[in-house]
Amino acid sequence: MNTLVIADIHLQPNQPEHPINQTFQRFLREATMNVQRLIILGDLFEVWLGDDLSLTQYTTEIALLKSLEQQGCEILVQYGNRDFLMRTAFFQASGANLIGDEYILPFAQQQILMVHGDQLCSADTAYQKMRAWLRNPLIQWLFLHLSKAMRNKIGAKMRNQSQHAGRQKNAQMMDVTTEAINDLLDRHPQAKILIHGHTHKPHYQRRQIKGKAIHHYVLSDWRPQTQYLKITDTEIQILKFA
Repeated sequence: MNTLVIADIHLQPNQPEHPINQTFQRFLREATMNVQRLIILGDLFEVWLGDDLSLTQYTTEIALLKSLEQQGCEILVQYGNRDFLMRTAFFQASGANLIGDEYILPFAQQQILMVHGDQLCSADTAYQKMRAWLRNPLIQWLFLHLSKAMRNKIGAKMRNQSQHAGRQKNAQMMDVTTEAINDLLDRHPQAKILIHGHTHKPHYQRRQIKGKAIHHYVLSDWRPQTQYLKITDTEIQILKFA
Protein backbone atom coordinates (compact mmCIF):
# COMPACT_ATOMS: atom_id res chain seq x y z
CA MET A 1 0.00 0.00 0.00
CA ASN A 2 1.29 3.44 -0.95
CA THR A 3 0.87 6.10 1.74
CA LEU A 4 1.70 9.81 1.55
CA VAL A 5 2.32 11.84 4.71
CA ILE A 6 2.13 15.63 4.81
CA ALA A 7 1.78 18.35 7.46
CA ASP A 8 1.64 22.11 7.96
CA ILE A 9 0.18 23.16 4.63
CA HIS A 10 -1.55 26.16 6.25
CA LEU A 11 -4.17 26.65 3.54
CA GLN A 12 -5.29 30.27 3.41
CA PRO A 13 -9.00 30.99 3.96
CA ASN A 14 -11.03 32.32 1.02
CA GLN A 15 -7.94 32.35 -1.21
CA PRO A 16 -8.14 29.41 -3.67
CA GLU A 17 -5.70 31.28 -5.93
CA HIS A 18 -3.06 31.67 -3.19
CA PRO A 19 0.22 29.89 -4.13
CA ILE A 20 -0.03 27.49 -1.18
CA ASN A 21 -3.65 26.63 -1.97
CA GLN A 22 -2.81 26.21 -5.66
CA THR A 23 0.10 23.91 -4.84
CA PHE A 24 -2.07 21.79 -2.56
CA GLN A 25 -4.78 21.54 -5.21
CA ARG A 26 -2.20 20.40 -7.76
CA PHE A 27 -0.71 17.98 -5.22
CA LEU A 28 -4.08 16.29 -4.74
CA ARG A 29 -4.56 16.01 -8.51
CA GLU A 30 -1.06 14.86 -9.44
CA ALA A 31 0.93 13.39 -6.55
CA THR A 32 -1.82 11.13 -5.23
CA MET A 33 -2.14 8.92 -8.30
CA ASN A 34 -1.83 5.25 -7.32
CA VAL A 35 -1.90 6.23 -3.63
CA GLN A 36 -4.16 4.31 -1.26
CA ARG A 37 -3.75 6.48 1.84
CA LEU A 38 -3.07 10.15 2.57
CA ILE A 39 -2.16 11.13 6.13
CA ILE A 40 -2.24 14.81 7.13
CA LEU A 41 -0.45 15.43 10.44
CA GLY A 42 -2.15 18.66 11.45
CA ASP A 43 -2.35 22.29 10.36
CA LEU A 44 -3.89 21.55 7.01
CA PHE A 45 -5.60 24.90 7.48
CA GLU A 46 -4.16 28.21 8.65
CA VAL A 47 -7.23 28.62 10.82
CA TRP A 48 -10.44 26.68 11.50
CA LEU A 49 -13.01 28.49 13.63
CA GLY A 50 -15.83 25.97 13.43
CA ASP A 51 -17.44 23.93 10.64
CA ASP A 52 -20.26 26.45 10.16
CA LEU A 53 -17.74 29.19 9.48
CA SER A 54 -14.72 27.53 7.88
CA LEU A 55 -16.33 25.02 5.51
CA THR A 56 -17.19 27.86 3.15
CA GLN A 57 -13.64 29.27 3.31
CA TYR A 58 -11.93 26.22 1.75
CA THR A 59 -14.54 24.86 -0.65
CA THR A 60 -12.13 24.05 -3.49
CA GLU A 61 -9.67 22.11 -1.34
CA ILE A 62 -12.38 20.23 0.55
CA ALA A 63 -14.08 19.23 -2.70
CA LEU A 64 -10.77 17.86 -4.01
CA LEU A 65 -10.26 15.86 -0.81
CA LYS A 66 -13.75 14.40 -1.20
CA SER A 67 -13.04 13.52 -4.83
CA LEU A 68 -9.83 11.77 -3.80
CA GLU A 69 -11.69 9.78 -1.13
CA GLN A 70 -14.34 8.77 -3.66
CA GLN A 71 -11.58 7.43 -5.89
CA GLY A 72 -10.66 4.98 -3.13
CA CYS A 73 -7.93 6.83 -1.22
CA GLU A 74 -8.25 6.73 2.56
CA ILE A 75 -7.69 10.18 4.05
CA LEU A 76 -6.59 10.43 7.69
CA VAL A 77 -6.34 13.79 9.44
CA GLN A 78 -4.72 14.65 12.74
CA TYR A 79 -5.43 17.82 14.67
CA GLY A 80 -2.76 20.52 14.57
CA ASN A 81 -2.47 23.62 16.68
CA ARG A 82 -4.36 25.67 14.07
CA ASP A 83 -7.26 23.40 13.10
CA PHE A 84 -8.33 21.36 16.13
CA LEU A 85 -11.93 22.63 15.90
CA MET A 86 -12.82 20.52 12.87
CA ARG A 87 -15.94 18.51 13.60
CA THR A 88 -18.42 16.12 11.96
CA ALA A 89 -19.47 18.40 9.10
CA PHE A 90 -15.87 18.81 7.94
CA PHE A 91 -15.18 15.09 7.97
CA GLN A 92 -18.40 14.36 6.10
CA ALA A 93 -17.68 17.02 3.49
CA SER A 94 -14.04 15.99 2.94
CA GLY A 95 -14.38 12.22 3.31
CA ALA A 96 -11.52 12.28 5.80
CA ASN A 97 -11.31 10.42 9.11
CA LEU A 98 -9.89 11.81 12.33
CA ILE A 99 -6.94 10.02 13.96
CA GLY A 100 -5.65 10.46 17.49
CA ASP A 101 -2.84 12.74 18.64
CA GLU A 102 -0.52 9.69 18.79
CA TYR A 103 -1.14 7.52 15.74
CA ILE A 104 0.51 4.17 15.06
CA LEU A 105 0.99 2.90 11.51
CA PRO A 106 2.31 -0.66 11.03
CA PHE A 107 5.30 -0.79 8.71
CA ALA A 108 7.49 -3.75 7.68
CA GLN A 109 7.02 -5.60 10.98
CA GLN A 110 7.67 -2.34 12.84
CA GLN A 111 5.60 0.58 14.06
CA ILE A 112 5.63 4.18 12.86
CA LEU A 113 4.51 6.73 15.43
CA MET A 114 3.01 9.93 14.05
CA VAL A 115 2.18 13.13 15.97
CA HIS A 116 1.63 16.74 14.97
CA GLY A 117 4.66 17.78 17.01
CA ASP A 118 3.55 20.74 19.12
CA GLN A 119 3.23 18.51 22.20
CA LEU A 120 6.96 17.79 21.89
CA CYS A 121 7.98 21.46 22.34
CA SER A 122 8.05 21.06 26.11
CA ALA A 123 10.58 23.85 26.73
CA ASP A 124 7.86 26.36 25.81
CA THR A 125 5.89 25.96 29.02
CA ALA A 126 3.63 28.94 28.30
CA TYR A 127 2.54 27.38 25.01
CA GLN A 128 1.94 23.98 26.64
CA LYS A 129 -0.34 25.59 29.23
CA MET A 130 -2.25 27.38 26.49
CA ARG A 131 -2.48 24.17 24.45
CA ALA A 132 -4.00 22.29 27.40
CA TRP A 133 -6.49 25.13 27.95
CA LEU A 134 -7.53 25.29 24.28
CA ARG A 135 -7.94 21.52 24.09
CA ASN A 136 -10.38 21.57 27.02
CA PRO A 137 -13.75 20.33 25.64
CA LEU A 138 -15.68 22.91 27.67
CA ILE A 139 -13.58 25.80 26.33
CA GLN A 140 -14.07 24.51 22.78
CA TRP A 141 -17.84 24.14 23.26
CA LEU A 142 -18.11 27.69 24.55
CA PHE A 143 -16.02 29.08 21.68
CA LEU A 144 -18.02 27.23 19.01
CA HIS A 145 -21.23 28.71 20.39
CA LEU A 146 -20.05 32.28 19.95
CA SER A 147 -21.21 34.28 16.95
CA LYS A 148 -19.27 34.01 13.70
CA ALA A 149 -18.19 37.63 13.99
CA MET A 150 -16.84 37.10 17.49
CA ARG A 151 -14.98 33.93 16.49
CA ASN A 152 -13.40 35.70 13.53
CA LYS A 153 -12.29 38.53 15.80
CA ILE A 154 -10.83 36.19 18.42
CA GLY A 155 -9.15 34.05 15.75
CA ALA A 156 -7.45 37.07 14.16
CA LYS A 157 -6.28 38.30 17.55
CA MET A 158 -4.85 34.90 18.50
CA ARG A 159 -2.97 34.60 15.20
CA ASN A 160 -1.44 38.03 15.71
CA GLN A 161 -0.45 37.14 19.27
CA SER A 162 1.05 33.85 18.08
CA GLN A 163 3.16 35.60 15.44
CA HIS A 164 4.35 38.17 17.97
CA ALA A 165 5.18 35.49 20.55
CA GLY A 166 7.09 33.51 17.93
CA ARG A 167 9.32 36.48 17.20
CA GLN A 168 10.10 36.85 20.91
CA LYS A 169 11.06 33.23 21.53
CA ASN A 170 14.39 31.68 20.65
CA ALA A 171 14.60 28.77 18.22
CA GLN A 172 15.50 26.25 20.91
CA MET A 173 12.37 27.02 22.91
CA MET A 174 10.18 26.47 19.85
CA ASP A 175 11.79 23.15 18.90
CA VAL A 176 11.07 19.64 20.16
CA THR A 177 12.99 18.42 23.19
CA THR A 178 14.76 15.12 23.73
CA GLU A 179 12.90 14.70 27.03
CA ALA A 180 9.50 14.99 25.35
CA ILE A 181 10.52 12.53 22.63
CA ASN A 182 11.75 10.09 25.29
CA ASP A 183 8.46 10.35 27.16
CA LEU A 184 6.48 9.82 23.97
CA LEU A 185 8.46 6.76 22.94
CA ASP A 186 8.22 5.33 26.45
CA ARG A 187 4.47 5.15 25.85
CA HIS A 188 5.06 3.36 22.54
CA PRO A 189 8.01 1.00 23.10
CA GLN A 190 7.43 -0.85 19.82
CA ALA A 191 7.74 2.27 17.69
CA LYS A 192 11.09 2.58 15.93
CA ILE A 193 10.14 5.42 13.56
CA LEU A 194 8.87 8.86 14.61
CA ILE A 195 7.26 11.29 12.15
CA HIS A 196 5.96 14.76 12.98
CA GLY A 197 5.65 18.30 11.68
CA HIS A 198 4.89 21.60 13.45
CA THR A 199 8.43 22.97 13.80
CA HIS A 200 8.83 23.74 10.07
CA LYS A 201 12.40 22.41 10.32
CA PRO A 202 12.52 19.43 7.94
CA HIS A 203 15.20 16.85 8.54
CA TYR A 204 15.90 13.16 8.98
CA GLN A 205 18.02 11.85 11.83
CA ARG A 206 18.92 8.40 13.10
CA ARG A 207 19.22 8.77 16.85
CA GLN A 208 19.79 6.56 19.87
CA ILE A 209 17.16 6.80 22.59
CA LYS A 210 17.72 4.64 25.65
CA GLY A 211 19.78 2.23 23.62
CA LYS A 212 17.19 1.95 20.85
CA ALA A 213 17.81 3.17 17.30
CA ILE A 214 15.07 5.57 16.23
CA HIS A 215 14.47 6.99 12.77
CA HIS A 216 13.24 10.56 13.26
CA TYR A 217 11.54 12.38 10.37
CA VAL A 218 10.43 16.03 10.61
CA LEU A 219 8.14 17.23 7.83
CA SER A 220 8.40 20.67 6.25
CA ASP A 221 5.71 23.26 6.01
CA TRP A 222 4.84 24.37 2.49
CA ARG A 223 6.32 27.87 2.69
CA PRO A 224 8.11 27.55 0.29
CA GLN A 225 9.28 23.93 0.55
CA THR A 226 6.83 21.25 -0.46
CA GLN A 227 8.25 18.14 1.10
CA TYR A 228 6.38 14.97 1.96
CA LEU A 229 6.95 11.32 2.75
CA LYS A 230 5.98 8.32 0.69
CA ILE A 231 5.67 5.06 2.59
CA THR A 232 5.48 1.77 0.72
CA ASP A 233 5.50 -1.74 2.11
CA THR A 234 9.30 -1.70 2.29
CA GLU A 235 10.66 1.86 2.42
CA ILE A 236 10.15 5.47 3.41
CA GLN A 237 11.10 8.13 0.87
CA ILE A 238 11.51 11.89 1.34
CA LEU A 239 10.07 13.56 -1.76
CA LYS A 240 9.55 17.10 -3.00
CA PHE A 241 6.67 18.45 -5.05
CA ALA A 242 7.58 21.22 -7.48
